[in-house]
Amino acid sequence: MRGTIRMLTAVALVVMGSLVSIEARAAGDPALSKQRYEAVMSHLDTGGDLLVVANLEGYLQSLVSNITLLVSAIPPSGPDSGVHATVARIPGFLDRNGFYAVQGFGASVVPRSDGLNTLKMFLARDPAASKLPLWLGVVGGEPRELKATRFLPTDTVFVRTGTGEWPQFWNLVRAGVTEFATPEGAADFNRALSDLATNPGMDLDQMFKSLGSEGFFSIQFSSTSTIEIPSGSAGTSLKFPSPSLLIGVAVKDDTLVKSIEASLARKQMPTLKTQAGTSVVNTLNFPLPLPVPLQPSYSIHSGYFLLGSTPEVVADAIKAFDGGGGLAVSPEFKKAFQGQPTVNNGISYMSPRFMKTFAELQSRAMSQSGQDQTEAFTLMRQMLGGENDLQSAFVFQNLRDGILMSGTSSSGGKEIMGSVMMAPLGLMAAIAIPSFVKARSASQSSVCINNLRQIEAAKEQWALEKGKVNGDEVYLLGILEYIKGGRLPVCPQGGTYKLNRIGQPPECSIPGHALR
Repeated sequence: MRGTIRMLTAVALVVMGSLVSIEARAAGDPALSKQRYEAVMSHLDTGGDLLVVANLEGYLQSLVSNITLLVSAIPPSGPDSGVHATVARIPGFLDRNGFYAVQGFGASVVPRSDGLNTLKMFLARDPAASKLPLWLGVVGGEPRELKATRFLPTDTVFVRTGTGEWPQFWNLVRAGVTEFATPEGAADFNRALSDLATNPGMDLDQMFKSLGSEGFFSIQFSSTSTIEIPSGSAGTSLKFPSPSLLIGVAVKDDTLVKSIEASLARKQMPTLKTQAGTSVVNTLNFPLPLPVPLQPSYSIHSGYFLLGSTPEVVADAIKAFDGGGGLAVSPEFKKAFQGQPTVNNGISYMSPRFMKTFAELQSRAMSQSGQDQTEAFTLMRQMLGGENDLQSAFVFQNLRDGILMSGTSSSGGKEIMGSVMMAPLGLMAAIAIPSFVKARSASQSSVCINNLRQIEAAKEQWALEKGKVNGDEVYLLGILEYIKGGRLPVCPQGGTYKLNRIGQPPECSIPGHALR
């Protein structure tokens, strides 16, 4: 798990891999290529460890056009005869909704004196497309100061906020169904929407219209309570900070809550109501028998619909908002976003504790699986640069000419490019190393089983010579003279041997090392 930075690095990889064909098309118009370059560079930093700039003008159109031509070359037959007509409509639909508006991409990484790195990524876009459904649905409109961060509890370790406009996104889905589905498929889709509105009482059209253009998703790790997760080994478990999920979305009215409550009433599912400030937290009254606490709870507070995995996290969100506390005023959060604009289109934040906790959990789980598994896990983490304490804090801004992501990350230019170049090798390692470990473990198991056979044969010879019968106790010094070398063999994986009585096969403490 590499966080937001690694995901966006993959985008950079695709861009870099396409540079040859892009530059070939741009070669006919050097002035346009220079213009695109300067537009992207105006949002980046120079003098660091990494600088990538690519002109993408016309690239997406060409890509979609090639796919369309490829499909068109397949002779139509049977029930697939309508595919060609559907595919032929795709370019026009994408163009009308702003998919082709991407003009360029750039990324820069500059090291800082505190050990972090300033990272910027810019996706250049045709300014005229900023109001089209695709961009409004995914990114939203003008930057503004969001309320989302005020709801985050102090123990939040990961959060992503944004200003995507859900009604626009839903309209895009509806338009796609209308344009691409067969008459029968469109009728089935509309029938399903009608059934949802009638039976559970969820009118999706009205529900999406009631949603605002702000939202967030967050993960919390408790600082005071832990849970135990069975590790798979008999009698052992792994301790983990008690986690919780919190989702919030701005709402214009109570349509969403009324739809949920109507559905719960039809299913006769009771809810527990608790007071949190001036709002009521509703909790579904069916705690599930899971190692992770899960009691779905919801509330509406100050124009936000809050949905949490527990009633406590929803109450903490309301308390943070009303009291002006929570993550937003913590020293760590303030330091992470120091100097970043508070007027924006969303943030992405991952605290060092988030990855440290998961890394520790993985290490403990692997250590209980055997030394070989632990060594393989450590090797793969080193190959993929996973030894760093990962943290990041980014701000997204929807500018007139594109989308700018800027902030800090513990991953520098060398780590990013290293992970890019090592990704194929890491993939092979992820496949090969476990197979090698499994093969090695199987080989060591065979050696141990052969040792157990030697011990059993020595017991039988000793029993025959001494007149012992089933159930008699076995003496180690007595059977050693019947074992080659005069000493007990050793399990290659460090297991301990138990001789057992006559008539009972010897045992090894390593699971799977046993005589059949």
